[in-house]
Amino acid sequence: MRLQIVSCVAVALVALAQGGPAAAQGSPADALCPRAVPKLAAFNDAKASNDMAKIAVAVRAIADAYELCASEAQVTKGVAVEPTVNYDKTRAAQYLVVEGRALAAGGNPADAIAALKKARHLADDVAIWQPESQAWHASATTGGPGPDSGAAAPGAPPASAGGGNEAHRNTDRGGSRYKDAAVEIRAAADMELKKLEPPAH
Repeated sequence: MRLQIVSCVAVALVALAQGGPAAAQGSPADALCPRAVPKLAAFNDAKASNDMAKIAVAVRAIADAYELCASEAQVTKGVAVEPTVNYDKTRAAQYLVVEGRALAAGGNPADAIAALKKARHLADDVAIWQPESQAWHASATTGGPGPDSGAAAPGAPPASAGGGNEAHRNTDRGGSRYKDAAVEIRAAADMELKKLEPPAH
């Protein structure tokens, strides 16, 4: 059974990570998650064999690499959720769908369902993600409020206690740049799950 591996979503995500469509040609590369590169190369070898078991192992290794990149990015100071964490989650979800398809084709529906549900969860995280409604900016100034800063007027926002710190409402509600890809991956996971899970009574 031939398994469809590469999609337009995968090509677009690789191009974004590498900085342009030209970089998507040739050997694997990923500037946002370099640890995934050797796993991507191994996957190229596995898919050439058309062996579902080998493909499932190879794509799970890629998904694990992207999940690790996402976890590390989330706890690294100065690394924003958008684009880095959302990109890593989207890529992990993409390969988990491929793993689910390979496991199903290889006669392992239980593990396929588990992979697809995880893919759906990660893709959904990105699909529904929104920037913080309030953005904070801190300057190097550390002085307190000025001498004329008395009590705030009723209904007024509290005065900043950090000298140069300020908050403002973030009007960007467009979601992640990977939202469309995540929605497509989520739909693919749902479609595969419908094939594998018995209908609820």
